[in-house]
Amino acid sequence: MPMLGAVYAAALKPYAGSFHAPELMTQAERATGLSDWGGERWAEQRFRARLDALCQGLEGEARLHQTGRSRAHSRLHVLLCSRLRQVDHHRRLDHDAAIAAPLVGTGLPRAGTTFLHGLLASDPDNRVATAAQAAIPVPPPGQAGANEAERTGLYESILAFQGFTAPDVTAIHPYAAAAPEECVFLQEAACGMPLGAFYHAPAFAALAGGPDAVADSYAWQKGMMESLQGDGARRRWLLKAPSHIIQTEALFAAFPDALVFINHRDPGKVIPSMASLYMKLYSLASDSSVDPLALGPRLVANWSGILDRLDAWREAHPEARIVDVHYVDLIADPIGTARRLYEAFGLGLSAATQSAMAAHLEADRHGKGPARRYALADFGLCEADIEEAFGAYIERHGVAREARA
Repeated sequence: MPMLGAVYAAALKPYAGSFHAPELMTQAERATGLSDWGGERWAEQRFRARLDALCQGLEGEARLHQTGRSRAHSRLHVLLCSRLRQVDHHRRLDHDAAIAAPLVGTGLPRAGTTFLHGLLASDPDNRVATAAQAAIPVPPPGQAGANEAERTGLYESILAFQGFTAPDVTAIHPYAAAAPEECVFLQEAACGMPLGAFYHAPAFAALAGGPDAVADSYAWQKGMMESLQGDGARRRWLLKAPSHIIQTEALFAAFPDALVFINHRDPGKVIPSMASLYMKLYSLASDSSVDPLALGPRLVANWSGILDRLDAWREAHPEARIVDVHYVDLIADPIGTARRLYEAFGLGLSAATQSAMAAHLEADRHGKGPARRYALADFGLCEADIEEAFGAYIERHGVAREARA
């Protein structure tokens, strides 16, 4: 099999061509020496349909600028090469290694989910996928053919090429090849909904948000996890993605014994922060694809509905093991929050692990940079909009209202 650097070389080169799914797939086949896209086992036909819709969106509504075209091509080349390599590797796996009772963090975006995920990742009993492993899963950690330094260095270069390590991006969300990454990146090679956060492609987003696409994404994630734990270690998986609250049914279908914790925060702070992040991510590929004054109301309508549907699902499924975490409590006492969370799930939190968590907090720079400036009005919103859409959610869960200026 070709060396990693050769396989992913095209992800580090400028691209001025068009986005045509069959051509991109052929390029990936040449780079990897592989041609099996997964067949029925990995829902290949639906994957191809979503990839085609994404390519059409990139040529249309996404309004890519020149640099954005190269960045989008880089992302798709990584996705396609990794899909081929994952399909090839997974068929040879020993499938006796079950994934039991993973810890799964979710909740509103910008509600401390990344902060809490990083804290819990410092527990040596928890297994996480780094960003590099999520993007380039083969070979699995600890197996011959590449070491973690090679994989991590390669993917750090790819992240930089795609614009994710620029200071104005990492000030909003910390992207790093060696950092624990969330589940949407373990799902990415299914070509599903998560890609909609990076490009304005409405037709693709509608297709990728359908039930078949969601099921495909979770099946793909589970296969990725099976490959990544091929090093033989049987530690508990620690997962995280805000999108899990959109897809609760699919999450528990994939992981029936999941231990889920949901972060809550004042939507008056969450929505403008989320909009600011989306605008920054869109800007990596386009200067004009999204109107910020239209984005705010769209996010309010979308996420208020998501929260209402989540609470209805929880009421109908009292057997689901779910614990609520409040942002203000997490920030005030991170280790105490972790302790209460573990106790609720019947897990032990040793003194050594608490020391490791304290060391992590000392070194972690997440949220410690200069305060970012944005307001509800920047995205076409006012406080009355937040209260009308989210007031019932705030009262149901006892969410603390924060200063929203």
